[in-house]
Amino acid sequence: MDDAAMIQVLGAIAYGELGAHEEAKAKAAAATDDEERTRWRVIAGQELRHYKGFTARLKAMGADPEAAMAEFRPALDAYRGTRPADEVEAAVWAFLGEGIADDLMVWFKTVVDDEMAAFVASVLTDEEAHEGQAAAALRTVIGDNPGSADAALSAAQTMVDNMIASGGGVGTVPSAPLLAFMRVGRADELVRLIMRGFARRLREIGVDPSGIKTPFRAPV
Repeated sequence: MDDAAMIQVLGAIAYGELGAHEEAKAKAAAATDDEERTRWRVIAGQELRHYKGFTARLKAMGADPEAAMAEFRPALDAYRGTRPADEVEAAVWAFLGEGIADDLMVWFKTVVDDEMAAFVASVLTDEEAHEGQAAAALRTVIGDNPGSADAALSAAQTMVDNMIASGGGVGTVPSAPLLAFMRVGRADELVRLIMRGFARRLREIGVDPSGIKTPFRAPV
């Protein structure tokens, strides 16, 4: 195992969890009813637990968590800095984003030792519940609206465009963090998991994956 690459990957995941914690905490503070407030507080607590678990492993490897997360801040902050234009975009981005997080954890569980794999399994339990809640929220937003498929397609396209732009755009040299994910192992499985999972979730919300314009070809 390439320890330097693993430290980078842990840094990326930890910063993602920290951002998820902060976003959930903000939503809890802005909630207009007790049930919603409680739900977001629970999620914020879970995301904080995840963050602490990943940073604990970084420290155990002799790494500084802040330094490990630092190189991911520009791209992730740029992605999070683009706010959804409406409630459909917000719901679609949340659902698809939770799905990507789930698929990433499924892959990560296969490239770590048994102790970390057990922790990742507990993270997956939380994240799968978060995806379920995001799916329910999305169904509430789009309902039976005959124009919902077009709105969901537009929202998904905007999310993909945002992800590409926040990573530097098409044609840029792969960053060291991206290469770290490739060096950790089973990179082909990671790509397949994320792209197939993204396509499956698009179909679940009535969107034909072939309608999404990307510079990449999905694996079959």
